[in-house]
Amino acid sequence: MKFLEAVLILSGMIIGVGMFGIPFSFVSVGFWLGALELLVIAGAMTWLHLLYGEVVLKTPQPHRLPGYVRTHLGKHTAWISWASAFFGILGSLLAYIVVGSIFLHAVFQNVWGSSSEFFWAVAVAVLGAIVTLFPLKREAFINGVLTTLLIVFIVVLTLFLFPNVEVKNFSGFKPQNVFVPYGVFLFALAGGVVIPDLITVLGKDRGRARWAIIVGTLVPAILYFLFAFAVVGVLGRAVSEEAVRGLAPIAGGSLVLFGSIVGFLAVFTSFIVLSMSFQALMNLDLGLSRTFAWLVASGVPFVFYLMGFQNFIIVIGAVGAIAVGVDSALIILMQHRLHRTGGGFFPWFSYAWRTAIFSVIAAGALFELYKLFG
Repeated sequence: MKFLEAVLILSGMIIGVGMFGIPFSFVSVGFWLGALELLVIAGAMTWLHLLYGEVVLKTPQPHRLPGYVRTHLGKHTAWISWASAFFGILGSLLAYIVVGSIFLHAVFQNVWGSSSEFFWAVAVAVLGAIVTLFPLKREAFINGVLTTLLIVFIVVLTLFLFPNVEVKNFSGFKPQNVFVPYGVFLFALAGGVVIPDLITVLGKDRGRARWAIIVGTLVPAILYFLFAFAVVGVLGRAVSEEAVRGLAPIAGGSLVLFGSIVGFLAVFTSFIVLSMSFQALMNLDLGLSRTFAWLVASGVPFVFYLMGFQNFIIVIGAVGAIAVGVDSALIILMQHRLHRTGGGFFPWFSYAWRTAIFSVIAAGALFELYKLFG
């Protein structure tokens, strides 16, 4: 039961809003190239989660990522981790506003003719700000329940769509777009933030922790592939950015309506949990006032929305490529520092693959910055 709980902690953290961008990302490069890229990035994220687990296991005092970076790489490098955390969290909150407004518009557009995504974006931001004014005690439990409901919906939808899959919809090959899904996949598969919690559940049992990390990372990847297979197999290039709206002609309005409601509830609960965690981070770790932390968490993402950052795929791609990329680089550096401190020896190819990984991370981050501001 402890092992299962640990697996669910990581899988529950990973499965979320990012999965809605997977089918569109597959189409952008061609289905089979997208599947190969998902396989490679799932393997890379599993490996990075394992490296982070090693860092947590070898560090006597529990921390979050910026604390581990400060312990092993120094206080100056820790500020890079803080900057990445701020960018990643604020970008994720922005993504929740964007996709939350899409889902609510899908729910109400048939009964309210003047419904618009902008109106619902304002509603999500305002309602989120009001809810996070007050202390919550059950948000993690509610988030877990809604994540489970989301998984059930995706499985049911996938089984429903399978009979309508057409092989011709898997055609297409666009290697020139290979970086388009990169950030989306990183965003959708990142779950390192809860690895310290996973290890707390299992204790210092290295073997069980490693297996829990492997299973907890690969289960969402398999679910993502099946979801993309069903959606792309039915819709082909007609896939919408968030995957659900385009299914109405095939799945029926009732199923899409239910999916939009479930999707919104899961997104909004994640929005609340992340906003509260971010406020606690600023208040407790940085010493900022509770009011200021609330204003930043509630206002900054919506300001970026008003500035025009409203493309769901571009937003989560940028968060994945930049924030997750920077965090991954820091995890690799910490692991090397620990290995060197312990008297380990690195052969030349160790530096070669580290350089290669850093180069891919830098290229992906630059590509997403170009898309974001270009």
